[in-house]
Amino acid sequence: MPETGEETFAAALRRLRGETTLRELGRRASCSKSIISDLEHERRSPTPPIARGLDKAVGAGGKLVSLAEAQREWDDVWRRDFLKDAGGAALAARLGAGSPAAAGSRDLMDAHRALRAAHGRLDNLRGASAVYAHAVGHHQQILAWHATAASRAEQQQIAALAADTGGFVGFLTYDLGMAENAATHYRDAAAHARQAGDRSSCVYLIGQMSRILTDQGHHRNALDLADGALRLAGTTAHPAVRSWLHAVRAHHHACLGDDRTAQSDLHAAWTLLEKADDGEKPTYIGYLGAPELHKWTGHAMVRLGQKSPAFLRTGRTALDDALAAWPAAIVRGSAEVLTASARIHAACGDRDTAADLASRAVAIATETGSARNLRAALTATTG
Repeated sequence: MPETGEETFAAALRRLRGETTLRELGRRASCSKSIISDLEHERRSPTPPIARGLDKAVGAGGKLVSLAEAQREWDDVWRRDFLKDAGGAALAARLGAGSPAAAGSRDLMDAHRALRAAHGRLDNLRGASAVYAHAVGHHQQILAWHATAASRAEQQQIAALAADTGGFVGFLTYDLGMAENAATHYRDAAAHARQAGDRSSCVYLIGQMSRILTDQGHHRNALDLADGALRLAGTTAHPAVRSWLHAVRAHHHACLGDDRTAQSDLHAAWTLLEKADDGEKPTYIGYLGAPELHKWTGHAMVRLGQKSPAFLRTGRTALDDALAAWPAAIVRGSAEVLTASARIHAACGDRDTAADLASRAVAIATETGSARNLRAALTATTG
């Protein structure tokens, strides 16, 4: 399914068919009218022979064939790299089920988006515990709204919002130390992103799931998931999302000791960052900028420093740059940068500086109620 804003196979088929009846088009394309109806309503995916027959019948000049290939690639990667987890069967069942649509006003949609943004700002300033109950309640409201939708277009809009609020709840849940529950939230949010046709949101959420895996020490599985996300992203996902995914994957490679690929991913991340601020950057990744990439460079170099001290010097410079430019409004996130800096200074033998940085990280993690950051900060100078 192409990203929101791009024409789908179903939409293109409806447009190109025009006034031609299903029966007549079926006769020209040598397929049944029920198949064409199913394709137009996205109840089935187009096979290559059917796509070619319909393309020729409506004179699409290869347009339908190209859209069918893109949709097949999306479906294949989704099934192979995402739905293979233990919850995949249930998730696939939910994806295949239709639900009635019901509409809300544009003002209501804008109000929900504004509330989600306010929750995000509060989380950055005060931490997950300050906003968790409100964010969960808000997400439940979105899900209830989605379940009563009245048209497909409005259902997709609400699904996009549910992907955003669900992903946010997933992050808050993980920050509070509940990794398994967070993974479930991310899976459900990615399902809503796919229903909305939002490739960027979907791959971002899969990337967040890979972070959970690597933090738990499952580096190979994390890398496999990040690889799948980047394949799914292709060149159509937003540059900011692809930049972030490359940075995250660089860390996964570093955890596995692959310095060459890690550095290649970091180069790709910085290159894509130049295209990220195009006026269409998704709000859920609005934080992406040079400080964030410096942070991920530091994360990767801490790991690679186990192979060579040269990586430690690079990482220390990156983390110093991250701290110097870190946004004041992202208080909770600064604990993660301080912790990484403490680790790299400890590895360089500067124990006093490491202890000071770790102490600052512990204070912020405690103040913001971040179990994830607190656990990491407490072991920053020893593990």
